[in-house]
Amino acid sequence: MIDTLKKFAKSSLAISIVLIIFSLLLIFRPAQSLTFIVICLGVILAATGIYHMFSYFTSTKEMKAFSFELIEGIISLCIGLLLIAKPNLINEFLATLVGAWIIIQSVLRFQFSFNLKASDNKNWLLMLVLSVLTFILGIMIIFNPFATIAAVTTICGIMLLISEIVNIIEAISLLKLK
Repeated sequence: MIDTLKKFAKSSLAISIVLIIFSLLLIFRPAQSLTFIVICLGVILAATGIYHMFSYFTSTKEMKAFSFELIEGIISLCIGLLLIAKPNLINEFLATLVGAWIIIQSVLRFQFSFNLKASDNKNWLLMLVLSVLTFILGIMIIFNPFATIAAVTTICGIMLLISEIVNIIEAISLLKLK
């Protein structure tokens, strides 16, 4: 049992070291890291698309009648190629989408705050202030999507770094078992 735990600890330690390097890249090179991740996702989607198209053309006649592999492959390939060709466009689009979602939610909360006021709820003013703050946040995200993406990527890097430091401490303690 202890030998198994030590093997696990060694592999966990190796993975944690790699992930710490990755987390440092996320922290200190957020834009480049995110671009790399989007391109890797594009490559995976393109390869998946090619696989599905190949699978469609090599499947039996009976299977083709009920298969969506060809269209699934074409869509995956096209999205993958788009991610590879325009990773920054995708990053900006995602940030804008998140910003728009935050604005919509804040407008709904704004209305809800007045619903609370009408029902004599004491928390209506807090809800109103929070809805205005999140509305401003949404506007900031839409008008500066790259800074938003960089900040979120950096925060993810910090969280990953902390997580992997904890994993290393755990792995070291497992390696000390007798």
